[in-house]
Amino acid sequence: MTIQLKYPVTVGERTTTELTFPERPKVRHLLATDGKGLQSVAADQALCAALTGEPEIIIQEIDAEDWALIRVELARVYQRFFGIEKSTPEQSEEENPTGAMD
Repeated sequence: MTIQLKYPVTVGERTTTELTFPERPKVRHLLATDGKGLQSVAADQALCAALTGEPEIIIQEIDAEDWALIRVELARVYQRFFGIEKSTPEQSEEENPTGAMD
């Protein structure tokens, strides 16, 4: 899934206009949250950086309006990880019937 930032982030000479999240997050992504409160912004920031490959300094500069949309995607990751929401191959195909990468 790709989220277009309404308010692009510029740090130094680099501008980020979108964040792309993997379709199938791995445990290694969740490890980035170790030692942080599960429902904390710090944990979400670390998870967002791990999932997207963007440095945490970029994530820290995201506008609050964009962050609200990002946290919805992060909540889905947590739900799948803890078994609250199950993702099946059929669901993935329904979400993306062409099989194209987001």
